[in-house]
Amino acid sequence: MVVVNKAAIKGVVPVYFATDREVAGESGLELSQISYGRAASNTFGYVTVSVPIIHKMGEVEAPGTNWFGIKEVEQDGKHFRIQKLARLSRQEFAAAIANPADSLMLFVHGYNVAFRDAAFKAAQIAFDANYKGRVMMYSWPSKGGLTDYDYDRESALFAPDGLFDLLQLIKKEGKVSRVIVIAHSLGSEVVLGALQQAALSQTTLGITELIFAAPDVDRDLYLQRANQIKAAAGAVTLYASSTDLALLASMEKAQSKSRMGFVTKNGPTLVPGIETIDVSAVGGEMFALNHSTYSTSRAVLGSVWIQDSHSRLIVIQAWNEPIRFD
Repeated sequence: MVVVNKAAIKGVVPVYFATDREVAGESGLELSQISYGRAASNTFGYVTVSVPIIHKMGEVEAPGTNWFGIKEVEQDGKHFRIQKLARLSRQEFAAAIANPADSLMLFVHGYNVAFRDAAFKAAQIAFDANYKGRVMMYSWPSKGGLTDYDYDRESALFAPDGLFDLLQLIKKEGKVSRVIVIAHSLGSEVVLGALQQAALSQTTLGITELIFAAPDVDRDLYLQRANQIKAAAGAVTLYASSTDLALLASMEKAQSKSRMGFVTKNGPTLVPGIETIDVSAVGGEMFALNHSTYSTSRAVLGSVWIQDSHSRLIVIQAWNEPIRFD
């Protein structure tokens, strides 16, 4: 049994999850049982994440490593921690999330993200945005390594079946009335695949808001799917930047002219009916290789929950109010 030092934490965020990673065993659940292998069907459950008392907005505080390669011991007061991890049956999961009066935020992580880190990021976004609804993540089989982009890209092509299944469960069995989907980086590819399945099967998913954060998706593919994207959600927002190192690397590797999350010298790619937010000026220190600006800035986190269907492009300046171009 895990003993939580309540005085050492700022809060606790329950995160429901569905994953098409291979999960060993039939009952109980430990992190060591969850791999980057690809499974034919989803495993469901929930994870409880504690936020340390020293938490600063935008950060996921984790143990460091000293000069000798020795990792710091994980502590409640200094680090995000998993306090509980449990497996649920499909029926138990549906019953747990069912609440028509509540809203649900579903986070789909990107490249180079392990299951544990996806849970921490989902909790951090919800905590920092002061989100009061239910929090959920879909964790597809990323290998969780900086040099494993090719494996992750293949996994992103594999994963839409599981996400499509989850989105149907949320609507039909969970009967959730307000669903916010945040797709980050290569997770946007997973979302596009699920939306295509919905379009081809004429399935209504009932997504209220769809947010693409630094989408690692080819521009031509995104434009080809634009009608499917807009048809799937009440409002669609895309965050892009001109200083995103990860997307630059992705473009070079894929020999792509542009990714939708990258702002070229000609500006961001604008799509009628999709609100685009340029976060290039938020701050260079936030544009590390994991390109998570959307979850590290107070200005950006605030804009996630404020939709303006009349504006086409929003440019966020460092620590200032967004500038809107109608």
